[in-house]
Amino acid sequence: MTQARSSIAGRLVAAIALLAAGAIIGAIWLDASRDDGGMLGKVLPKPVVSEKATLSLLRSEAMTFLVTRRSVTQIVVEHNESDWLGQWQGVLWVTVHFEWGVDMEKLSEKNIRREGDVIYCRLPEPQMLSFGIVPGSENFMSRSTAVPKMQEFFNTGGQQHRLQQAVPAMAEKFAKEQHLCPTRAEMVKQLNEASAAIKQATGADIRFE
Repeated sequence: MTQARSSIAGRLVAAIALLAAGAIIGAIWLDASRDDGGMLGKVLPKPVVSEKATLSLLRSEAMTFLVTRRSVTQIVVEHNESDWLGQWQGVLWVTVHFEWGVDMEKLSEKNIRREGDVIYCRLPEPQMLSFGIVPGSENFMSRSTAVPKMQEFFNTGGQQHRLQQAVPAMAEKFAKEQHLCPTRAEMVKQLNEASAAIKQATGADIRFE
């Protein structure tokens, strides 16, 4: 009988101890979750977070561009290669953005002449002025036999790099096929249609050719 009472008393003491421990832990958690960190935040040192960004200026130059078309498009580059070592196929798809127009820095005195009150300006040939890949849009998938697979392993991305190099040329080819790159004649026509507004704003009668 005495042993039974001792056992019951021991269990009661253990239960009370667990409840007390739970209450203490809960109080500490609630105290620490306060905006000011509570008493625990005043006792323990605050965590230190350090973050640093370094900017290095590599190049800066003034540019004078006449941009007539800004485009965003997806380019898919496929490559198949086979020789006595084996075969590999690769596909790279990526979203790119580019600007097409005239680099006005290429204008010189020989491009401009005056006849009476009219100033004639011969535009240089248009070109791709800027080109870039949309971050996070690049995807690559390849399939190859044993030897090319080993070569790719040791070259660490050589296949993907080859397809990446083809992207700018493929983008320009696609843009021209889809008439996204106006010719010089089209640009001249567009600018001459706006010559009246230019004359009204500047007082100069400018014609493009």
